[in-house]
Amino acid sequence: MSKKAVVIGAGQSGRGYTARYLYEKGYEITFIDEKKELVELLKEDRAFSIHFYHMDRTPVYVRDFCAYASYSEEAKNAIGDADYVFTAVGEQNLGDVAKQLKEGMEGKRKRTVVITCENGVNPGRVMREHMEREGIQADYVVSQTAIFCSTVIVRGTRLDILSQNETYFPYDCDEFTDPFDFEGAVPVHNFEKFFKRKIYTYNCLAGLISYCGYIKGFEVYGEAAVDPDISGLMDRLLEELNPCLEAYFEISGEEQAAFAKKALDKFKDQYILDYNIKNGRAPRRKLGPTERIMTPMRILIEHGKDPSIMQFVAAAALTYWQELQGKNNEPLLEKSPIETFCEINDLSADDPIAVKVESYFRAIQQNRSNIHIMSLL
Repeated sequence: MSKKAVVIGAGQSGRGYTARYLYEKGYEITFIDEKKELVELLKEDRAFSIHFYHMDRTPVYVRDFCAYASYSEEAKNAIGDADYVFTAVGEQNLGDVAKQLKEGMEGKRKRTVVITCENGVNPGRVMREHMEREGIQADYVVSQTAIFCSTVIVRGTRLDILSQNETYFPYDCDEFTDPFDFEGAVPVHNFEKFFKRKIYTYNCLAGLISYCGYIKGFEVYGEAAVDPDISGLMDRLLEELNPCLEAYFEISGEEQAAFAKKALDKFKDQYILDYNIKNGRAPRRKLGPTERIMTPMRILIEHGKDPSIMQFVAAAALTYWQELQGKNNEPLLEKSPIETFCEINDLSADDPIAVKVESYFRAIQQNRSNIHIMSLL
């Protein structure tokens, strides 16, 4: 008998990353999404294709799935019948997922494995805390994975996805101890440490590329990554950051250098089509104290290194937010960008970090039409 999986969040990660692993292993898949228009498309088309950037494998034609709107009776029943529930909604939306799970898991007898497919320091823990607050009494375990695979929608199609051909599914095995049948599944202990290393390396570089690429006028992510100004900035950052992360995570220099190089190789791959605005979304979260900009900045400071590159990235992120507020679901700034930055990170206006970020923010505004980052540092 095939296993039943619910994917809450039928966007790019839900369809292009999670669904591929499930489909290849013969799981019965049900998508649940709050966007009724997307649910209707999935119901009408009843299939979509996952294509690959390098065209190095046959597209995966995903079909024979179900799709239901969030909080519908069908969604509730699907959750109640699922062996696995995967989330692909953004860590900030896991509280709502917990409410959906409570409805569907009420009175359920068989165990449910909940796996978060989100970015964050420990989204699995966040999911578990939300479920505990909801008072869910059913038998369940919570695990998590870290996404290393880029996915975008295929323009001109209704549902198709363009994906990196990455077969790597690291998962938190400290609570979910069963062997996992996904191809490329790798059990990882102390997943928070693993996640932090990804965020402070991969996501840190991704933030640099997307926000600096945005202020320099690049639309395509890979084009920004190979821009000499931005590429030089990443090399300069890693010279300082890699040794700090080596000490912070108690790993060898060779291991961290190889990890960072894999990230650089991916980001500079011109076949991987991705966009700076997409990767820069949710700047409020990404500017937070435990995220990809602030924590690497503080690690550099704690190790006596120059944090100016990450302070410039923070200023670029604030520029992105200021210019895109009210668009693409970005919230409006209720205060000035610098006041907002200080509030998010509990900084005073005269804190050296805030002063430096503000000076870079002003420099970006003054040179907005022609920015050469190296000359501003």
